[in-house]
Amino acid sequence: MLPVGHVFKELFAERTRVLLTILAIAWGTASITVMLALGEGLRTVFGRSMRGMGEGILIVWPGQTSRAYGGVPAGQGLPLDRDDRDQFRAAIPQIASLSGEYTTWRQIKKGRNLRTGRIAGIDPEYGPMRNIIPQAGGRFIDPLDIQQRRRVIVLGPQVSKELFGEGADPVAQYVEVEGQPFLVVGLMQKKYQTSSYGSPDREACWIPASTFETLYNRRHYENLVLKPRQPGDMEGIKTRLRELKAQRHGADPADAELTRFWDTLEMQEISGNVFSGLQVVLGIIGGLTLIVAGVGIANVMYVSVSNATRDIGIRMAVGARDYQVLGQYVLEGLLATAIGGTIGLGFSQGVIWAVEQIPMQGEFFEYVGRPVPVLSLEVALIVVGVLGLIGLLAGFFPARRAAGVDPAEALRYE
Repeated sequence: MLPVGHVFKELFAERTRVLLTILAIAWGTASITVMLALGEGLRTVFGRSMRGMGEGILIVWPGQTSRAYGGVPAGQGLPLDRDDRDQFRAAIPQIASLSGEYTTWRQIKKGRNLRTGRIAGIDPEYGPMRNIIPQAGGRFIDPLDIQQRRRVIVLGPQVSKELFGEGADPVAQYVEVEGQPFLVVGLMQKKYQTSSYGSPDREACWIPASTFETLYNRRHYENLVLKPRQPGDMEGIKTRLRELKAQRHGADPADAELTRFWDTLEMQEISGNVFSGLQVVLGIIGGLTLIVAGVGIANVMYVSVSNATRDIGIRMAVGARDYQVLGQYVLEGLLATAIGGTIGLGFSQGVIWAVEQIPMQGEFFEYVGRPVPVLSLEVALIVVGVLGLIGLLAGFFPARRAAGVDPAEALRYE
């Protein structure tokens, strides 16, 4: 077993070359780590904000016939109503949750503060599907609200801020919607959201669908929101929805314009693939830098072997085994890589910490969140694995050459 001090001495015999190589490894490690951490941070923050509207949900809008069929003319509108909602719920067991959604824009007032904003009439299942989670002390619309047509309302955080002030708790207080008093029963927790229809949830309000129907005499939904039991059920649900709609109105079941869909599951999968591809590209760029540094280590090892050929011959002449010579130079390559990698990882942590201290303000960050690099366990394992492989390969080939030295020839080497 070789003492560590001897390995260090042999490694730094070519001091300038080794130090430059270690710096190259450190730079390559910092590059790949920061780039992968940046990619992971972007994937995390944008993935979270894209899921803000809901995870794996389907938005269904009413459509119209695009061609004549069975006496039904082209261009006939096919609205969505409660009968559609109930039929879909009963006929499609793959649907886990389903809610209709009415929409209007009304003036909301609290004292002297007022704003005109979006008010949606919805069912209780709507909240969990759309990630509208009330803050502690409040709640969302419940079945009793629907049954009794209660005048209760859930506020988005921006609405609450404009009506009640920053940091105020609006729960159990009243607001006026077009002069009608509504009891605030919930305040939505702050969330990040890049996708929306109508308006961002932070600027919206929600009341019971039955109350909405009574106040505004509406019977046709703006849209439906549903969530499948399994992600794989989504395409089958789309087909079945269109078939049921065609059957009810006597339209062509193959007419793709009968309903319009927004499949958020599809959107989220595409986004995930884009950011995964970005991380691969960033990793390849950083990995190429490390490979170049690895070649530098291999060159240093080859020079070391050439300069130590006579010493290797003496060691082998007095009984040193091939694996002992092989182990020394492999260990030297791994050691140089470990030193450079440690410096690079430390520098990466410093860069990530510095980025976290940068103040980021503005409306963009209100919707998306603060994008900062994330040095996850996955990223760290990838970097350590790449470093270990490079160090092993950089030391192995020169070591194999050293182990293959003929002792008699080596003793004559000058």
